[in-house]
Amino acid sequence: MRALSLILVAAVLQGWALFGLHHALEQHHWPATSPAWTFALYAVTLFVPATLELLAEHARAAALWVTVAVLGLLYFYFGWHHGAHVAADSFKPQSGPDYAVLAFVLGVLWLHLLPFAQCRLVTGRWAPQYPVLFAAAWRNALVLAEAGTFTALFWLLLFLWQMLFHMLGIDFFRELFQKPIFIYPVTSLTFGCAVHLIGSVEKMTSTVLEQILSLLKWLAVIAGAILAFFTLALLFNLPNLVFSGQKAIGAAWLLWLVAVMVLLLNAAYRDGTVAKAYPGWIAQPLRAVVPLLIIISITALYALYVRTRNFGLTVDRVWAFVVAGGAMLYSVGYTVAAFSRGAWLGAIARVNIGAAIALSAVIGTALTPLLSPYRLAADSQFHRVQRRGLAVSENPLQYLRFRTGRYGTQRLQELAQATTGVDAPNIRTAAAAMLARQSPWEAGALPMDTASRLSRLTIYPVGRQLDKPLTEALLADLGKPERHFIVDRMSDVGAGVFVDLNGDKTDEFVLVFANQALAYEHRQGEWVFIGTMFDARAPGTRSGESIADDVVQGRVTVDRPKWNDLMIGTRRYRLTP
Repeated sequence: MRALSLILVAAVLQGWALFGLHHALEQHHWPATSPAWTFALYAVTLFVPATLELLAEHARAAALWVTVAVLGLLYFYFGWHHGAHVAADSFKPQSGPDYAVLAFVLGVLWLHLLPFAQCRLVTGRWAPQYPVLFAAAWRNALVLAEAGTFTALFWLLLFLWQMLFHMLGIDFFRELFQKPIFIYPVTSLTFGCAVHLIGSVEKMTSTVLEQILSLLKWLAVIAGAILAFFTLALLFNLPNLVFSGQKAIGAAWLLWLVAVMVLLLNAAYRDGTVAKAYPGWIAQPLRAVVPLLIIISITALYALYVRTRNFGLTVDRVWAFVVAGGAMLYSVGYTVAAFSRGAWLGAIARVNIGAAIALSAVIGTALTPLLSPYRLAADSQFHRVQRRGLAVSENPLQYLRFRTGRYGTQRLQELAQATTGVDAPNIRTAAAAMLARQSPWEAGALPMDTASRLSRLTIYPVGRQLDKPLTEALLADLGKPERHFIVDRMSDVGAGVFVDLNGDKTDEFVLVFANQALAYEHRQGEWVFIGTMFDARAPGTRSGESIADDVVQGRVTVDRPKWNDLMIGTRRYRLTP
């Protein structure tokens, strides 16, 4: 009963605290008026009660309350730092992404730290015992997933409830269920009750976990085959990747391959007490493919290095390097374990403990000024502008202003007062104009050296150049305020293509950037803008970073539309698949 009481108290406090923060954001009063307080209180409100709910069985232990207090102080500081140094200059009370990024990172760190705390509470020692650590980590994931599913099903029942009464013309329940004062307390209480119900049936939890691990371990065989065949194919492409200097492969999917393989191998190894995870004819080939993870991790790191060398660090790339470093740590550790004597991959336990501690330390440090991705990205883009001036792609000034928080704003202020460096006068003017912007899409605020950027544009076919009439037409068109965002995306991210679009044996010119393009036609000695083209793939597909690479390698063709336009009088109907 003590555990249930603690869970209910934590759930109720969390629900009302979340409602209070929501109300402050809606009414624009403290703490919503201070980003530092807002993020700090959200961090504590989300993770401290959840910690108490998962550790409620140790309510009598003093170590629990010490652990919760330390966690609360750490998370309060992490939230405070994000609010004060990252979100301070661009914080919007209703902006979901501002909260989502921090919540995800804090969640990953929380899932890494919690098993160590549970191990300390169970064993009474700080030295982690792997069987306890393994069981706690998987049990946490399972309990949270099941509690989340239970809460979602509960809300589906409430939806059914309000719809049934709505059909009778009774909207009281529909209106009630949509009010924040109902949503937050009820959701938190439901989730807390679910955690208690799931955790109280230890046999059920153990059985479900056993079933999941038994299924996942056989997927490791398929993942191992994919790893082997893909690495073989990759080795044939490595020379082109290394000597061309181009990003021939994306790092993200490589890192996913490593992560999936690590997860499935852990499902097979479990806590090390399983005498024989696979028959010998499966275990030995699977052991042999583990070292291939090193090749995948190195390739991912190289792909990230190429992008960073050309475009500087961004917040996403800093986190990608953290993931890639973790992948390399696991790959090397698992390779050593694969060749060690004794039980099958017996050294995995030490690797997992060491990697979890290392990643926790890095993630925790990244939530402070010492290793903040926002500070590292701001410094990188700042030095990039100093070295190369404004003739760079992906407009680093805009990135400094709107993507790196107060760290970027401070660096932008330094550029606005720069007296040395490449193109210092233009940099000062552009930096001052960017500081005046209130939105990344604000037009007309930033003077651009458009001619310089056009001169560096990748052109297809090779050897073709922009003639004077075309250059003048482009300068006039791109000088319009509504075109400034295009200039931001030119150079390495975009390209210029001469191609016959209408089959009249005369080339048109297409200025390609990200998922859009501007088309120009040559008429009686002049170039005339004829329209905007859009990427026909799914909305949101990212293609901008590969455009210049594709153009350089000649991957440019013209594809006639499958469906003709339908003309009815002066009306034109065009099918967009």
